[in-house]
Amino acid sequence: MEKALIDEFVELVSIDAESGDEARIGQVVADKLRAIGLDVTVDAAGNVVGRAGAGTAKGEPFILCAHLDRVKPGKGIRPVIKDGIIRSSGDTILAADDIAGVVAILAGLRSVAATCSGLPPVETVFTVSEEVRLGGARQLDYSSLKSKSAYIFDASRPVGVVVTSSPTHVGFEAQVTGRAAHAAVNPQDGVSAIQAAARGVVRLPFGWVDDHTTANVGVVTGGTATNVVCDRVTLRGEVRSLNAARAVKLAQDFAQVISVEAATVGAEAEVTCDVHYHGYVIPSDAPVVQKVAKAIEAIGRSAVIESTMGGSDGNVFNANGITSVVLGTGCESVHSTRESMPVSELVAAAKLVEALLTLN
Repeated sequence: MEKALIDEFVELVSIDAESGDEARIGQVVADKLRAIGLDVTVDAAGNVVGRAGAGTAKGEPFILCAHLDRVKPGKGIRPVIKDGIIRSSGDTILAADDIAGVVAILAGLRSVAATCSGLPPVETVFTVSEEVRLGGARQLDYSSLKSKSAYIFDASRPVGVVVTSSPTHVGFEAQVTGRAAHAAVNPQDGVSAIQAAARGVVRLPFGWVDDHTTANVGVVTGGTATNVVCDRVTLRGEVRSLNAARAVKLAQDFAQVISVEAATVGAEAEVTCDVHYHGYVIPSDAPVVQKVAKAIEAIGRSAVIESTMGGSDGNVFNANGITSVVLGTGCESVHSTRESMPVSELVAAAKLVEALLTLN
């Protein structure tokens, strides 16, 4: 199994598939699913959905999910394997986030289909544009899915970690408008949008606001030249919290602060807030958690329940009535050119898929 996993991993990470450019890898994965014996459809967004065991096998169906896209720089990946670790050549990411999940699901399905009498009722969902505000999951037709639970292989944690809670993520954008003037001839006639925006930013908390809430302003753009009093600035930031009401209220408070501070120097601020995705908390005694804990034990590991401040397709699935947890795949240093994938973790992830498929 190890060599086959490495070969398939190298094959798939070598296909350029940054967010928005997943058509080729989607077709390859769809063909692999059909070869295993699943019925496959590709929706208008490019999400690849497979189905097996419908009408012939007993048991409640469930979803195995991973995403097909990757962050930049994710083109021209050249994997290097040394001492049981797969890395990129150093000038790109590796795309183990989330090709590790894709490969583990394919390998587990393939193994069970070959050694058992047939696959249980299972649906596979390989999404596109996960790295761009969970774009593919947002466009899924949930009425077409039969499953009420899902296992999403997409946590950059060791195999055995089960993520059961994730925050609500609220983004905010402020358009701050001042008045342009010559900065050296008649600066008194100008109103600096940069100064107005700065007054608001310095009043906002950054990083951990409390033990379950974070905040950040990550983008500031504006200005045309040093001799012009800047008349327009855009701020973009976010609030995340495991308490949904806290996230929404804090973003609204931020909007008020930015508006008030801009007005004090004669500028105006138009601030919009948008819930990018809703959080979830899955109880540790929920069937979806109990099943995966048993599967993890079956492969010789112990389940570790964790929370995350990141988002995943699980946020969208849970919001659409599919009880979902996110599982560790073992990849490390994701979203960087230092990203790596221990082969032993890739094997463990594939075995976990097998265990989920064969548990009664």
